[in-house]
Amino acid sequence: MARKKKLGSSVAMYAMLAPYMALLIVFGIVPIIMAIREVPSPSRVNQDGGWDAFKIVLQDFRFLPALKHVLGFMAIYVPITTIFVIAVALMLDMNPSKWKKWLRLSYIVPASISGAVAVLVWYVIFAPTLSPLKSVLNAMGIEKSEEIWQTKNLTWLFAIMAFFVVAGNWILIQYGSLQSLSQEIIEAARMDGCSAFQLGWRIKLPLIKKYIIYMGVLIFAGGLQLFVEPQLLNTGVYQGIAEAWSLDQLSFELAFTSGDFGGASALSLMLLIPSLLGALVVIFKTDMFEEAEVSGKRKAE
Repeated sequence: MARKKKLGSSVAMYAMLAPYMALLIVFGIVPIIMAIREVPSPSRVNQDGGWDAFKIVLQDFRFLPALKHVLGFMAIYVPITTIFVIAVALMLDMNPSKWKKWLRLSYIVPASISGAVAVLVWYVIFAPTLSPLKSVLNAMGIEKSEEIWQTKNLTWLFAIMAFFVVAGNWILIQYGSLQSLSQEIIEAARMDGCSAFQLGWRIKLPLIKKYIIYMGVLIFAGGLQLFVEPQLLNTGVYQGIAEAWSLDQLSFELAFTSGDFGGASALSLMLLIPSLLGALVVIFKTDMFEEAEVSGKRKAE
């Protein structure tokens, strides 16, 4: 009887895992294999084909500016998002309130907005004639949208857009990780005289370190692949203001404007490497998966 029950659980587990694995293979592994095979293919830019596609991309006059833009964007976006998410999650965990459910809703609503809608929302917010913050903008001496939507301001603007898209989801995830901590440890720390700050800094944060690393890796990978906001701004609201602004945009233009699919594939693979390294950090430098195995064994016992 126990063996049948265990077999049934295994079948159910694999049945639930199958759709994810199918999507991973079709939309993850297969495209990577196709990109690797496409790199040496002849194109209008690399007529002889071969692995010189990587060299050609690195020598493209648009590559270094795009790299500079993305690194500047990530220098703002990654640390601010990470620090803000952790701070808010800790505050929610430390201060029980009857309004907590509504606060969670306020965090998740911005995260439900797509990148395309976010561009339009921020265009309205930063338009002095339409913005609900009209009085604030006028007090700052801003009378036209063009004073904000300038090339020199794009790094900050894109960082703000990306921040509001992802912060809400990560606040809820980190709040959930804090809620999963053993209350015995928390109460013992309180009995030892830990203040709220010490409890958060010395007890809670070390206990959820693996989740923070996981979040940091995904935020980094997402920032590296910035595309929607600059592309929509460049092709819709202010045409030409952010042409090939990010590395993903450059990859898109190499493929569909220059016809250099080999170069686009080469750049895509270069962008994939940091994400893979981050994934390896999560797998081998944290106990993310080891703990799941231990928990499973304990339940079995």
